[in-house]
Amino acid sequence: MYSWEQRKFGDLFEYERPDAYIVKSDNYNNDFNMPVLTANKAFILGYTNEENSYNKPSIIFDDFTLDRKYVDFPYMLKSSAIKILTSKNQHNLRFLFERLNSTRFEVLGHARHYISVVQNTTTLCPSVNEEVCISNLLTKFDELITLHQQEPFLCGNSINGGGKLC
Repeated sequence: MYSWEQRKFGDLFEYERPDAYIVKSDNYNNDFNMPVLTANKAFILGYTNEENSYNKPSIIFDDFTLDRKYVDFPYMLKSSAIKILTSKNQHNLRFLFERLNSTRFEVLGHARHYISVVQNTTTLCPSVNEEVCISNLLTKFDELITLHQQEPFLCGNSINGGGKLC
């Protein structure tokens, strides 16, 4: 087992401007297949039939609000304020997402935070093998939580409907 080492986020992430993946039209339609994303609570703004999507697992990071989402499906974006983050040097992206989420960043008003704050912030990281193990464990926990939250509905009961749970 290796000791965890301090790393700057800038050494862990590649970042890309979203210009090539921004939708040209905001005439969304639920009949279309391509989700248009934002990093805030809304997450999916709608669906488009445009096809210039980003197709690799990534983290979308709002440069102004510091909101972020882990995304593992093709998507397009609405805003140029989003940075697309991917891992450098074989680091586990899901693990890096959790490290990013557990780090407090100083909000500097309406500034572009990724370059000015996030890149230079340090975090602790284990070996890449340990990152994968931790990521797999967190993914299993997420799956169990999702399954547990769906139990009443899978059994044909609703918590608010007063029916008994299975």
